[in-house]
Amino acid sequence: METILFIGSATSGSSLDAFEAANRLGYGTILVTNRKTFIHNKNNFPFIDKVIYVDVMDEDTIRKQILYLIDTTYTLQAIISFVDPYTSLAARLSNEYCDSSISSDALQILEDKSTTREVLKDHPATCEFKVINGKQLIHSSMDYPFVLKKPVSNGSKDVYLIENEVHLNAALKKMATQHPVIIEEFIDGDQYVIETLVCNGLPIIVAIIKQEISMDYTFIVTGYEVVIKMDNVIYRDLWKSVISILREIGLKHGACHLEMRLSKKGWKLIEINPRISGGAMNRMIYEALGVNLVKETVKLYLGMEPDLLVRKCQPIYTSFITLHNYGYLLGIEGEHEAASSTGIVDIHLRPVIGTLIMPPISMGQRYGYVMAIGNTSVEAKARAEMAARCIKFYIEPI
Repeated sequence: METILFIGSATSGSSLDAFEAANRLGYGTILVTNRKTFIHNKNNFPFIDKVIYVDVMDEDTIRKQILYLIDTTYTLQAIISFVDPYTSLAARLSNEYCDSSISSDALQILEDKSTTREVLKDHPATCEFKVINGKQLIHSSMDYPFVLKKPVSNGSKDVYLIENEVHLNAALKKMATQHPVIIEEFIDGDQYVIETLVCNGLPIIVAIIKQEISMDYTFIVTGYEVVIKMDNVIYRDLWKSVISILREIGLKHGACHLEMRLSKKGWKLIEINPRISGGAMNRMIYEALGVNLVKETVKLYLGMEPDLLVRKCQPIYTSFITLHNYGYLLGIEGEHEAASSTGIVDIHLRPVIGTLIMPPISMGQRYGYVMAIGNTSVEAKARAEMAARCIKFYIEPI
């Protein structure tokens, strides 16, 4: 059976969408994972044909599973990962076992923020930065405010806005800084996600998404707006910057998303990740532009030509739900009322009864989202936020 092997997955969002896309393309799907939820709740994942549970997700273990599958009835057409930190490993194994041509070395660079910064240190989109071992010279390395982050992280975990010494000491305590850390100049300006595919050396900007960010010690994205129209001069500058960044990284065939800020000095790179954004991103792009980016990425990794033709331009906004209380979740009300509101196309609520609720310190503490369309971006945002206010979380304080 012609099959795609996926290394790792979240239980919702873009990485899970890949299994449905693969099924609809006519391929069987196998997931290698160390998350027992895929075993215990099989009915929740109908597009995953086979789950292989492993205790440790290292290369040797995954290779053994690949060889076992090849020796049985499976014909592997691609090995793919949409989650950190397995994107480059999957690409390398796919190149080896499936004759793919994914830029695995470039994806490996993008998995480490310090390596990415070093490769791009002379690029005009790079901000001032330093990679420092442990606590060495951190207190005197850069003027406040600055950003402190770990080289390997995702979902804004271990990324802190440092405005004073109190913030710095608190962050250092949380980060266990026996490992290297990155200190970056804080860049002011609107922030955007640029979802990109590179097909045989040709970079294609598929979608641009403006982020609404809450900056209170950590960086939490609370809203996303797919940009339907951007000023031509600004877009041209963005295009040139993205092209030159990907050229220096060496990404000739693969997927990535860049997070960039439009500052007074032009476009500045915040970070790059070697995959589509997780969460609601794939659904947002599909509803706004008519492009299933996950499906087209799977096709790219299979050696097919992706279809990235924009079929519509529908303003859309996704409002994420964060809470500012500590306690255990007792119940949720108002979801049906929110879903029946004008313009709502999707609602996703993450926590189950008994979940420990807390204020957000990373994207993982966002407890759901409401996605809405409108005649304008302003209307879409208003609809999403109004519907989100209908949803009530009942929490037992601790």
